[in-house]
Amino acid sequence: MLARRGTSNRMEDRMIECREYPRIPVDMQVCFSSTSKTDIREGTMFDLSARGCAVTSMSSIQPGSAVRILIRATDLGSPITIESAAVRWSEGGEFGLEFLGLSEIDQRRLHRLLQVATTHQFRTS
Repeated sequence: MLARRGTSNRMEDRMIECREYPRIPVDMQVCFSSTSKTDIREGTMFDLSARGCAVTSMSSIQPGSAVRILIRATDLGSPITIESAAVRWSEGGEFGLEFLGLSEIDQRRLHRLLQVATTHQFRTS
């Protein structure tokens, strides 16, 4: 099992983040691939916002890479497809993605998923 970002005592991990879109803790399976290759890799998304997510995976990926990602949210049926995302950071089996391109339908589905995840987060807190 991989350690999650923010579990160390480093100063930057303790700093308060100021994001335009807050990240919601989640635990969802994802599939991703480089936009230039056909190899499909798997990971677990552990936080999500309207503009990005963080994933832990046994597969390494370099910052600056372009990927396509499928989010398997069980209550939505078919996966949410992010056609284009950029890897913004990668460290210790984890990486952060910025969503760059998704259809209007998948944008609405992502928004709904965030509403459900936010409601669930407040119920379990």
